Amino acid sequence: MFKYVSYTPMTDAFTTHIFNEKDDKCKVHRFDVPYVSIECDNEADFNALMAYQNPIINATEIDKTQFTDLVQHSDQVKRMYDVANEQYAKDMKAVNSLYTQDEIDSWAMQVAEAKAVKDGSKEVTPFLTAYSSDRGISLSSAADEVLAKSKEYSNFSASKLKLKRATVKKLKAVVGM
Repeated sequence: MFKYVSYTPMTDAFTTHIFNEKDDKCKVHRFDVPYVSIECDNEADFNALMAYQNPIINATEIDKTQFTDLVQHSDQVKRMYDVANEQYAKDMKAVNSLYTQDEIDSWAMQVAEAKAVKDGSKEVTPFLTAYSSDRGISLSSAADEVLAKSKEYSNFSASKLKLKRATVKKLKAVVGM
C-alpha cells in the first residue's frame, strides 16, 4: 500500500529536520521537494512511522492526486521522463539515421504529395517527381513506396512511443504514482 506525505523541512542550530525512516517496515521514496511516497504493508506501520516524525516538520498525509501534482516537476520525475525519452530517441535514431536532415524535413511534404497523386490530383509534386525520377519508377509507384514507408515509420514510431509511455508508467509505479 502506498501513502503520501507532505512535510516542512526545518533547520535549527543543530540539524535539519526532515521526514525520517523509523525502521524497515515502510519504504520511503524521497523527492527533491518536501513530499514522500511511503510503501507499507499495512496501516499500522504507516501510522507508527507518522507518529515517529518530529512534530515541527508538520508531516501530513495527502492523497495520491495531490502528491502527483506536487512532485510532477521534481528532479526525480523529470529523470523518469529523461530515461524514457533517451530510450525512445535511441530506438528512433536507428531509423532516422538512414536519412539526411533535408529528407526528414521534407517528409511531410512527400507524404502529402503521395496522397495527392493517389487521390488523382494534378497538383505539382516536386518531391515525389524527383523521387520517382531518381528511382526510375512511375509517379504512382513512387507514391505507393512513400505511403508504404510512411505507414511502416508510423507503426514503428507508435510502438516505440507506446514503449516509452509504458516505461514512464512503470517507473512511476515504483514510487506509487
